[in-house]
Amino acid sequence: MSLVRRTSYDDIATGYDRRYVEDDYSGIAAALSTFLGSAKSQRVLEIGCGTGHWLQREAIECSMIGVDRSRAMLAVAHRAGVRVCEGEAERLPFRDEQFDRAFCINALHHFTDKRLVISETYRVLRQHGAFVSIGLDPHRGGDRWWVWDYFREAVENDRQRYPSTEQTIDWLNEAGFVACHHAEVQHLPADIEVAEALRTGALDKNQASSLAELSDAEYSAGLAKILAEKAKAEAQRESLRLYADLRVFATYGQKL
Repeated sequence: MSLVRRTSYDDIATGYDRRYVEDDYSGIAAALSTFLGSAKSQRVLEIGCGTGHWLQREAIECSMIGVDRSRAMLAVAHRAGVRVCEGEAERLPFRDEQFDRAFCINALHHFTDKRLVISETYRVLRQHGAFVSIGLDPHRGGDRWWVWDYFREAVENDRQRYPSTEQTIDWLNEAGFVACHHAEVQHLPADIEVAEALRTGALDKNQASSLAELSDAEYSAGLAKILAEKAKAEAQRESLRLYADLRVFATYGQKL
């Protein structure tokens, strides 16, 4: 069984936001905007805010703050003028009932005790507050990703790291949230030639946490498979393409 590792976001902070230029996050953005649409003049918290991209993008008329454990990521957010603070999601550095909305985007899988993160979120939300976690669910069985095709350790590792939407709802109910449900918010198909992926950095180890979590040996072995298949295809005057067909889900809960 693979060991779950933790990506060093201090190491990849400077180039992290490249993904927001190169990749499509429009569905996630729309879901977040809808979730925060009624939050004017209220307090909003992002858990696992990283560089503060979503806080900066959703600069609405309310008090917004993000929390993250990576000082290097927070430094990027500070330079962008985003209000953030250092802290652990399992021990949020806030008093009880401080926020009206809380959200977590592509981050829940990084936390050691996800159940405690949800409990902590419930604690810092005010009455009638709401929470949404947005991310992949590799347990559903219908997704495909070239990372899982070529880097065999990544499949099991991601199934250990990512909770299913059903498990997340169970934790939300256990913490006291009501009206818990999930919805697909973005479909992420991809079809890219290997040569283009190499040129743009899509195959870089730090491009996705699923690759960054791999050991250097595991990453090198998967990359060698891709390059070998690329050479074989070119010998036949063909090109090797990488495919993905991923779905992103938002899981919601409300505090009575």
